[in-house]
Amino acid sequence: MKKILAIIGSPRKGETYNAVMKFEKALNDFGPAEVEYIMLSSIALQDCTGCHNCILKGRESCRETLKVRELQDKLLSADAVILASPVYNQHVTALMKKFLDYFTFLWHRPEMFDVKFFGISSGGGIFKEVFKLLRSNVESWGGTWVGELGVPHYDSLTAKFRKKCDRDFNKKAGMLTKAMEVKKRPVPGIGRLMMFNIWKMNAKAGKDYNPADYAYWSENDLFDKDFYYPVKINIFVKTVTGIIFRIARSFMKKVYVGYDEV
Repeated sequence: MKKILAIIGSPRKGETYNAVMKFEKALNDFGPAEVEYIMLSSIALQDCTGCHNCILKGRESCRETLKVRELQDKLLSADAVILASPVYNQHVTALMKKFLDYFTFLWHRPEMFDVKFFGISSGGGIFKEVFKLLRSNVESWGGTWVGELGVPHYDSLTAKFRKKCDRDFNKKAGMLTKAMEVKKRPVPGIGRLMMFNIWKMNAKAGKDYNPADYAYWSENDLFDKDFYYPVKINIFVKTVTGIIFRIARSFMKKVYVGYDEV
């Protein structure tokens, strides 16, 4: 049985919660799947103060470290993770944004390389910014973004469009089911390779003031690697990434202190 974690960023069990439940039912049409629901409203994370302790000193230095550690362990042990948020003012809810804020350290020190993620949102139909934010975070954590499903006020749809929406549920459930069977880690494109090289450069430049990052890159022997894990990278992609990175490095040297030696 596949174990799926659903992180719900809604303050109540409304349209988004119901959409995830409907998606769970669709998943079970493809095989046994058990979804654990986590309502961020019940966790009551304090506001992130931007102290940077999680980045500079490590996750254990965060004032919400116990909650963050438990959430991170659940993310890492799931076959797939659903990130669900209704559209609030054309974006994710404050609850979901707060959740993402507490995992900012994973941008610096990714760990989610074997985790598949899927996004679900509900609202009036403007889902682009919600999924854009969720995907950028997931991929920066090292995770694989499988896809997303936007559900426009399901109970208000005409019979015709409700049927279309039902087909979308089934189609996307099949997509996630198939993705969960894939064990091979994805080959990074130019964007992810660029971010790898930029974080590597930052870790070298910040050796003295950001020991947590430097330790991660050193202990995992990443300073001499092309990516976080062994993977064959297309020579064209590698060449283009190298050119763009040299431009970025030149810019960093001009603007910031400490980049002369990297």
